[in-house]
Amino acid sequence: MKKIVMMILCVVAVLGLAACGKDDKKGEIKIGLICLHDENSTYDKNFIDAMKEMQKDLGLSDDQIIIKTNIDETSACLDACKDLVDHGCTLIFADSFGHEDFMIQAAKQFKDVQFCHATGTRAHTEKLPNYHNAFANIYEGRYAAGVAAGLKLNEMIESGKITADKAVMGYVGAFTYAEVISGYTSFYLGAKSVCPSVKMIDQPACRLHGSSYRMRDRRRSECFLQRKHR
Repeated sequence: MKKIVMMILCVVAVLGLAACGKDDKKGEIKIGLICLHDENSTYDKNFIDAMKEMQKDLGLSDDQIIIKTNIDETSACLDACKDLVDHGCTLIFADSFGHEDFMIQAAKQFKDVQFCHATGTRAHTEKLPNYHNAFANIYEGRYAAGVAAGLKLNEMIESGKITADKAVMGYVGAFTYAEVISGYTSFYLGAKSVCPSVKMIDQPACRLHGSSYRMRDRRRSECFLQRKHR
């Protein structure tokens, strides 16, 4: 995933450099990254590492990259955007689904700054020239994880721990939107490809206290939509 994220960052950054014009210097560009967590989260670390690799590939100095970590999916994200703009950033990334509302607000307020949001869904409907969505093909990794789960179920069947008709998996998603739906579908298909008898129950959380992505404050859902895949 880190390589995919880095390619996205590089492409957008190169476009930003090109937009500066012939007379502008590369040293004038400044890029900001807003992360929900920090390097202790593998997900956020991928973005941070990719940003640093992009910086190296494009030959940008340390003062041209600003990374803000542990930014909640609240108005704190909008405040972070404003601070990055105040520090001269002309290209700002954010990495969490719940940042989107605030990124859009910032894009409307700062029309000369490009805002790029990972995992979001609204760029095509907002139609803002300076707001963009981008993400990796996460469903591919979900399929591979499903294959691993199916192989583990086969081990359990072969050892006699369970019978084939008891091969049941569980999957908890965040929201019932495209990324999650494609993710659990791919996970199930991956498992099914190696364990034909597998069944899966998916439980997307439909109402959470706070953000479903806030790792340090995750609570149980009050409402589950339960479905069984056969």
